[in-house]
Parts: sequence; structure tokens; C-alpha cells
Amino acid sequence: MDIQAYQQMMEALSLSKRERLLIVEKREQQCICPQCPNYKECNVEENELAFCTTGKSVCITKEKQCICPTCPLAAELGLNNTFYCTRGSETQQMLLETLQVRKSWVK
Repeated sequence: MDIQAYQQMMEALSLSKRERLLIVEKREQQCICPQCPNYKECNVEENELAFCTTGKSVCITKEKQCICPTCPLAAELGLNNTFYCTRGSETQQMLLETLQVRKSWVK
């Protein structure tokens, strides 16, 4: 994640709930998740979109093919991970990676 994306993420922490909801709505409009081979009908029912922002799907359990690297939203945000629908948002994946590294230090 580049420094500008990180700074924007940190600024987002001080936003009001309404401001955060507006950002999520904008991101959902840019989202290409419904075009993904992993996306399912149950995601439509649950109104799940923009997994890179919102985190794992409650519906998707198997990874087929990931189109996250082609997503304009992911590119705009400078995201590096993939399979957000099954592995969690960019932030969640970064935290997990950090915890795994720290866990390996303890061994």
C-alpha cells in the first residue's frame, strides 16, 4: 500500500459514521465484484459489494478466479492483495500477514 493510500485510510478513522457510509456507497458504485466468477446470487441478497473495503463475504466459501487486480477501485486505492471476498479486506489481510510474521518470531 502506498503512503497516500495509507494516509487516506488513517484520515478515514476520524470520519463520522455518515461520512464513512457515503464513502462505502461510492466504492460500491465502482465495484466490479458482481462480474467475478466467485460472486454468487446470495451476495446480491445480502447486498455484499466492495469486499476490499467491507471484508469477507458471508456467502462465498470457495475461491475460483480472482478479478480483484483488474478492479478500478483496487487500483485507485493502491491495494495489493486479492480474494477480498474470502480472505478479508486489504486492512484485514495486512493485519493477518503482520500477525503471521510476529508469530514466526516467537517460535
